[in-house]
Amino acid sequence: MTEQNRRQYLLLGAMAVAALIGVGLIAFLAGSLLGGETAAAPTATAPPTDTPLPPPVVTIQGIRSQAKLSTVEHTTVTEIYNENVPDGWLDDLLGTKERLLMLTYGSVQAGFDLEKLDEDQLWTDGKRVRLVLPAPEIISSSIDFERTRIIYYENNLLLDDNNPNLQGEALAQAKDAIEQAALEAGILDQANDFGQLYFENFLYSLGFTEVEVVVDAQIFKE
Repeated sequence: MTEQNRRQYLLLGAMAVAALIGVGLIAFLAGSLLGGETAAAPTATAPPTDTPLPPPVVTIQGIRSQAKLSTVEHTTVTEIYNENVPDGWLDDLLGTKERLLMLTYGSVQAGFDLEKLDEDQLWTDGKRVRLVLPAPEIISSSIDFERTRIIYYENNLLLDDNNPNLQGEALAQAKDAIEQAALEAGILDQANDFGQLYFENFLYSLGFTEVEVVVDAQIFKE
């Protein structure tokens, strides 16, 4: 084989190798393009929209159903004096009498009588609400009989019988006394403040965003 023939064979071989490389490169590029099309990035979807909630609902009947709502309790202790003085001249001359001194423990609850609410005292508009409460008042009072005791008793009657209602009369006086003590301690003002706070939290919990709770402007009776 001549030198010229050898060069021709080498040139043909190089051309064949280059052709194979070119075919492989074209196949690689075609596969990449086809694969890119099949693995295209997923299209973005719009986020789901929130369904608007219905406006909160409150009725005057629902508030009235809480009836007499106690918002504050005041405990107190008071001394009650009661006596039985006969009308006879001899008793008057001798100063004979029956008397006792009682130490009375009790508690008083104050709040709102919600059954007094009228329809126009509750107003709503969407998520806004306004409630006008009746004036606070004493809801109940009670005596702690376990702690209440007579600390002094004297009976020097000569001709008259004892008064069997002497202690009962003292207890009746005690009930009025503990209520008066609670009023003087400002129990109605406290009931007013706690009542407003209670109903503000209650209405906010129903879903209202603008809440106004006021109390009837009448003067508290003390």
